[in-house]
Amino acid sequence: MGTKTIYTGLGLLFVAAFGFQTSEAQQEPTPIKSSTTGFYSAADRARPLLKAEFVFQPSVFFEVKSDRDRGRESRQNKRFPSCNFVNPDEARQWLGDYDIDVTFYNKDYEVVDEPAGAGRYGAVVKIKAEDGRVYTRFRTLYKTPKRQQLRGYEIQGEVALPPGYGVAERTWYHQRQSVNDYLASAVKRDVQRSHDLAVLLAGMNEMSPKQGPVSQLESAVTMDRQWWLTLKRKLNGNAERFSQDIVTPAAVDGLNAPVLRKGTEEEAGMKPGTVEKIHAVLEEWVNNSDQPFNACVARRGVVFFDRAYGSRNGEPITTDTRHVVYSITKALSGSLLMMFVDRGIIRLNDPVGKILPEFNDRDVETPVTYHHLFTHTADMDGHFTDLWNDLEHAYGEAYPYLGIGKQHRYNGSSIAIGLKALEQLTGLALPRLYQKYLFDPLGCESIESIDGSAMTWSNAYDLARVGQMLANHGAYGNLRFFSEETFQQMLPQKLDKLLGPDTDVTWGIGLTWFRRNGLSQRTIGHGSASSCTLRVDLEKDLVITMTRQTAGKNFGGYHPKFIAAITSGVAN
Repeated sequence: MGTKTIYTGLGLLFVAAFGFQTSEAQQEPTPIKSSTTGFYSAADRARPLLKAEFVFQPSVFFEVKSDRDRGRESRQNKRFPSCNFVNPDEARQWLGDYDIDVTFYNKDYEVVDEPAGAGRYGAVVKIKAEDGRVYTRFRTLYKTPKRQQLRGYEIQGEVALPPGYGVAERTWYHQRQSVNDYLASAVKRDVQRSHDLAVLLAGMNEMSPKQGPVSQLESAVTMDRQWWLTLKRKLNGNAERFSQDIVTPAAVDGLNAPVLRKGTEEEAGMKPGTVEKIHAVLEEWVNNSDQPFNACVARRGVVFFDRAYGSRNGEPITTDTRHVVYSITKALSGSLLMMFVDRGIIRLNDPVGKILPEFNDRDVETPVTYHHLFTHTADMDGHFTDLWNDLEHAYGEAYPYLGIGKQHRYNGSSIAIGLKALEQLTGLALPRLYQKYLFDPLGCESIESIDGSAMTWSNAYDLARVGQMLANHGAYGNLRFFSEETFQQMLPQKLDKLLGPDTDVTWGIGLTWFRRNGLSQRTIGHGSASSCTLRVDLEKDLVITMTRQTAGKNFGGYHPKFIAAITSGVAN
């Protein structure tokens, strides 16, 4: 699918702009236009349409309140902005002569023909191809009370440049006016094309001026996701189908699984001097690296090591410092899924179309299941797509042409589709879904997540709470997140039932095996683009976590020493 950058409001806009893009190593075959119709077949255009940019211009528009512009401008502002593909000529090659029909909704989910006042609007776009097939896209719009000009306006605040661009930190700081000018230009571009500024402004417009800084649970992006989820459930009937509250995890009388608590290495069953050995490795590491980090180690639920090393921007980081853990998020999303599996609400081998009507199995050779979605065997691509409110529509339209169960293709989109189903079941946008069913019950204080594959912020201690729940095979204190039988389904296994008997691919539900540097053969976890660590040794009852911004210098030399210093200290 080439390279795609997903922007989610101003915060993630700059994350994306500074290099967090997704690219696919596999080259898609070039589609060929039909000599009969002059445009691509539905099969050939399926993947190109997934990445086709479709926009309102502008997505942030204004309301005229004075009489000074009674002419053309005043008439235009009684209507919504127009929309189309960024490249209409290319779109006609895919679709032939296509028609666009838009239904607009105000913030109260009422269909409107004209924008009655300032604030949020949602556009449900139906694109009808010449052959009659219809493609659906959702876009957020925002109407301002009056015309806004960004020219010459100084945006306040500072943005830190991630390492690796060859620009010294002090240079970036001293030249912040140039950075400010760039940011103002970026915002101006978003006004004209990207609906993500509309998402940001709509959310902030709906916040109280008395509110302080908000968490990801109440951010503009989450508010937008929740708004669209509510509308989607109204339109597809799932609000009535799934109206009951789902209770999980379950409190179990007599259950007393280990929970994390601070203690000594002796209480944890570690050899004397293990803490000093781990500290020595990490102290040497941070002195030979350009990256700070925090680390947490627990055995049998006893946290005998929880420390932070190094500083960032002249300030020491602490054990409370959070970092983006990237693909370790997949272990969290896998845990979330298995809670619903354990309650019998869904099964791993259920077609996702039972909940997501966009995935109609009528013309599909192999129905896509949650097992396909969470083991990367659903022939989907890319990361950072969770925030597409129309993701299930985009992939549902391509669904008949995907090679389900044909190959293992690592991505985040398929997991996002599975989590869209959980959203439809509960009526909760994913950040709130995580919080209600996983993070709050575990007592997590720092961790927040906005997607199912990458964007989770946590310190090492809260990540270890999730690790301890997995070490307990789905329990934590008196709470049962999922049963032993369900936990076994989650573990990595050969995917011969999905990919056929000749496959060598082994994968779990958000988990893979890690077996080096003294870890046992039954150690689970997941990798991370930022080189954060989650290791859960099921034999040694050991949980190891580390959070950091990126690998930095000498990661490959010191990380194995860190793990070995821990595993060599296990006493019994």
